Amino acid sequence: MPKLLCKVTETFAIQGRGVVAILENDAEWRIPRDEVVNRREVIRVLRPDETSVKTFIKDFEFVTRAGGKSDLAITFPKNVTLEDVPPHSMIFLEREDGEAILWDGVSSHITKPAEQDADDQAAADVDSKP
Repeated sequence: MPKLLCKVTETFAIQGRGVVAILENDAEWRIPRDEVVNRREVIRVLRPDETSVKTFIKDFEFVTRAGGKSDLAITFPKNVTLEDVPPHSMIFLEREDGEAILWDGVSSHITKPAEQDADDQAAADVDSKP
């Protein structure tokens, strides 16, 4: 079952690197603190319009703001656009273990236009090759 990891607070694109999503404070994450989240882990982004896109975590970053505050961020593969990960989206880990970890107000199902499934699978297959 997918596990809700966290919410996206802000997104932006960096030329040559791709889309970066700033995540909510890790104290607000919905998984146990001792559970590891890895690079290249498959995730599903549930957008505010309740559609979703399946991709993976390319890397983790720290974004430092004026005043020295740092936020955790993830970068996505180059085929992911800003429209795929708008602010207020939710990141789900696509894990097959245990029960879904949700919180109040989140739908227990994730929907997606059917024509995007084949494109996402093809992109995941290409990106997952060593």
